[in-house]
Amino acid sequence: MIKSLYRDYVQKSRIFLYPALDIKRGVSVTPIETYMSWHGHYTPGDAKLICLYHLRNDEDFRLFEKNKLLGNKLFHEFKQVADNKGVYVFDFGVYKEDFNYFLKGKYSKLSLDLKKKIKAFTGHNSPDIPYIDSWLYPEKYYKFYADMVGVSESLLKEVAELCSIPDLINETLNVEILNLEFKKEML
Repeated sequence: MIKSLYRDYVQKSRIFLYPALDIKRGVSVTPIETYMSWHGHYTPGDAKLICLYHLRNDEDFRLFEKNKLLGNKLFHEFKQVADNKGVYVFDFGVYKEDFNYFLKGKYSKLSLDLKKKIKAFTGHNSPDIPYIDSWLYPEKYYKFYADMVGVSESLLKEVAELCSIPDLINETLNVEILNLEFKKEML
């Protein structure tokens, strides 16, 4: 049940895009954060999901990386960055229309396929599912939100969406690629 509105920024790429990777919630390997752009590399118009992970050297991570990251049908590229972290980039070209709706904050217009993935990822028992449901299907929640924030239901219907648009600053990764140089030592 929704008790209050989110006051802090919620990483939209993690909620609305990451589930398209078909990675189950609750696995032992989770991204530090997700982004929709990477300063100096990708803009939001490139339709990429950028995931920052801690690189680990255990069997669990290696298997996850092989099957769920590098083996993902949306995988585009990997770059290592400082502090033993890696950036995995996924191409959302097959979700281009959904990605464009996402950029505009039109979450209710996302495809039924992506909506199902988002809800399945979140899980029916999650305390966040009422919020997610209200963002994906706002027409069922206009009266509730109108009463909660003290505005007319017709005003909310004009706005149409009940979740703010992605914040381009929060949704942009700002790290440099690690320049790995190997020098051949002279004997």
